[in-house]
This record gives sequence, structure tokens and C-alpha cells, in this order.
Amino acid sequence: MIKFFRKVRQRLLSEGKTGKYLKYAIGEIILVVIGIVIALQLNNWNESRKNEDEFKAVLQQIFTVVDQDSDNLKLTRYQLSQQIKIIDDLVQHADEIDKELLPHLLYYLDTEPSGTNSEISYLIGYLKFNPHNKKQSNLNKSLSSYGSTINEGFNYNRKIILPFLEKSNIPYPSIVFGYSAINDFENMDSNFFSETDIDKAFELIKNPVFLNALKSVKSIKSTHLIFIDDLIAIANTNKTFIQDYYPNVKLLYSDIGLIGDATPHNNWSTNLPLTLTNELEAIWEGDFNLTKGSVKFREGENWNFNWGGDTFPNGNTLSFGNNIQVKPGNYHVILNLDKKTYQFIEQNE
Repeated sequence: MIKFFRKVRQRLLSEGKTGKYLKYAIGEIILVVIGIVIALQLNNWNESRKNEDEFKAVLQQIFTVVDQDSDNLKLTRYQLSQQIKIIDDLVQHADEIDKELLPHLLYYLDTEPSGTNSEISYLIGYLKFNPHNKKQSNLNKSLSSYGSTINEGFNYNRKIILPFLEKSNIPYPSIVFGYSAINDFENMDSNFFSETDIDKAFELIKNPVFLNALKSVKSIKSTHLIFIDDLIAIANTNKTFIQDYYPNVKLLYSDIGLIGDATPHNNWSTNLPLTLTNELEAIWEGDFNLTKGSVKFREGENWNFNWGGDTFPNGNTLSFGNNIQVKPGNYHVILNLDKKTYQFIEQNE
């Protein structure tokens, strides 16, 4: 093409048509400039699309992390509510408390959540937004603010019940906030405390001074609940902001399965795989024959992400929650990780 234009110019010069030559040369320059402008625009468009794709890829990871944060906060809320219920039961129905479990419960009431170890701040460092793009800029600002808030923690280490237990020489068991209470403290060593230790524990919960200490603990737990509710609301708001910007954003969970002693595997090491039937809404389904026992939902072959629940056949999932107690039968199982629900729909033979 360049050779063709050069020949045309040379012919015009040789024929002495200088005016036409100049017009032609100017036109050629204009065409070249237009070509360069178009090429630059195409390059800018490609770069913009590439940056947008990269922005959305990181945003999708952030969306999943914020969802996990919300799950973890709901678990902490559930566990704090459980502690408050224990206090109410101790104050109002002390004689109905499991005798062997009482010292465990008292020590457990002094345990506190450690906060949310979110990966959000790490991921935001990879969120390359265009400062001239108002939507991206505002979204980055909101997520950065959320990241600073979510990792603040509770910063409360005061022990109120522990001094009473130590003064009574009741030995300290191995106990962890949340984990120890899974499935109603079924993993607690029922032989850890002696009859004397248990009697001392019962004497404590009849002591007015100790009962006032329990009230103080309940007040602290209730304050934590308010803080957690605020964090959950902030997390959900940021999930909505992400969905408004990127309507097709989805949760990045994979290899979800059903596990438990009620499955045909009859163990807690092998998953029964579920099928992803709706990627956008994170819906997983499967058909299983279950026996009497319990199950949970799990991602992959480890326990980094798992979900339990307290009701059957339908309920709300709880990250690291209790085992779901099931009845024998053939079921079509539906797990919705977007709405945090599960269903066990019994199938007629």
C-alpha cells in the first residue's frame, strides 16, 4: 500500500501537477493520522477491557472472601448467643443443668472470640482500579474501609469468671471458644472433674456475688453482639456494592460434598459429591440414601470450609456449625451457598 501511494506521488510530480501532489500528500497525511488515532483508540479500548477483566477477577475473589467473613461473623454471633443462653439457664434453671457439664460451662463462659482474620486487605492490594473511573474508585474506597473495620477484632481479654474458679481450686480444662461448644459440648471429657469439683461449681452458681459476675459477662457478650451485627451489615452492604458493579459475580466455591456417618460411606473423611446446578446462585444438588445419623457440607477434602445446621429437613447453613441430624430415607439435597440454606427433600420410592 505504501509503494502504491509513493508511485502516485511520483507520477504527479513527473507530470508537473504540483497542486494535485500537495493535495494528495495532505490527504495521505490525514489518512495516516486517522489510522494512528484509530489504532490508539483500539489499543486503549483493549487495555481498558483488559484492566476491567483483571479488576473483576480480583473483585470476584473479594466477593467470596466477604461472603466468608459474613459466614464467620454469623458463627461468632451464634456462639455468643449460645453463651448468653447458658448464663440465662444458670441463673434461672440451675437445677436443670447437666451436673458433669457445669464446670466446663463456667470455664467456657470466660472464652472470647478472637475476631475475624479476613483476607480482604491482602486482596485489595491487587485490586488495580482506575482513579478516573468513579464507580471503581468508590467501590475500592468502600472495600478498603471495610477491610480496616473487619480486622479490628474485639480487643477484650478480661477474665471475670476465672478468678472465682481458681479460688475454688477447680482445675482448668482445655477449652476453646466456639470449638468446644460444637454439638452441645459432646467432645468434653466427662471424667475430667471430680465430684468435689462439681459440687464446688454448684456452690458458686448459688453465690449472689458470682451471679452478679455472670450478669457482667452477659452484658459484655450482648455488647459484642451489637458490634457483630454492625459488621455483618457492613459485609452484606459491600457484597451488594460488588453485585451492583458486577451483576454476574459468583462465589468461588468448588467440589462441594456431603459428609458424615449418615452417608453410605459412614465416616467423616469421604465426601459424597454434589453437582453445581446454578453457578451464579451457587446452588449444589444431589440424590442420596441416608441412614440415621448426622451430616455436614464440605468443600474439597479438608475442613477449611464446611457448613452445618441445627434443623432438619430444612434450615440455614452455619459455617463450622453443628452436625445436621438426619432421619433415614432417600433424599434430594439442595444446598444454596448464596442464600445460606439447605433442603433435604424426601423422595417417594
